[in-house]
Amino acid sequence: MIYIAIDGPAGSGKSSVASELAKRLGFGYLNTGNIYRVISFFWIQKGQPEFSKEFFEFIKGKNFSVVDDSVIVDGKSFNNELRTLEVGRVVSKVAEIPEIREIVTRKSREIVKDANFVVEGRDIGTVVLPDAFLKIFLTASIEERARRRYKELISKGIKANFEDIIDEIKERDYIDSSRTISPLKAADDAIVITTDGLDLEEVVNKIYSIYTERMKSVRDNSRK
Repeated sequence: MIYIAIDGPAGSGKSSVASELAKRLGFGYLNTGNIYRVISFFWIQKGQPEFSKEFFEFIKGKNFSVVDDSVIVDGKSFNNELRTLEVGRVVSKVAEIPEIREIVTRKSREIVKDANFVVEGRDIGTVVLPDAFLKIFLTASIEERARRRYKELISKGIKANFEDIIDEIKERDYIDSSRTISPLKAADDAIVITTDGLDLEEVVNKIYSIYTERMKSVRDNSRK
């Protein structure tokens, strides 16, 4: 199987880029952040209980799959409910829990095991798929990332405040980068792309070009 890992901080454009790249290549697409968001959604629904063996077993028992850009859990599709500010405020806290990260890593590998996939998240190239064929790390300024997230929420009919989004991104950056388990960072062999000033097509074209060049190199070497 061929895997392309796309990592980066919140709002760096990972989702749009990874989804479009997957369509262009005819690959499956997995946003692992949505798995953490589904778990956060369940945690909120349960009244934000202590993270216990009971809660971990509850999540382990769920059947996760993906269809297009949606995460399917036990036959139910999750979309807009995962993008609320309420979920956004707790998802990094939920993602700090080692047992949760282990569950998400295992579920992610199960989802992609039988097909070519573009997989995005924060530790795909370093933990989830360390042997990925291509690793990309996308980044952008906080202001640029906040603008993108605000535009995304408004387009989906979700109320949003720009300053609240900036605060959320700053907090998530700190939590994601400073946690002990699987902190947000570029893999040693990742290609870093700063997306400020680039539109979606330009970023996708850049990664597509990198991928095709790498594939050509592999084919050429196999003929030697």
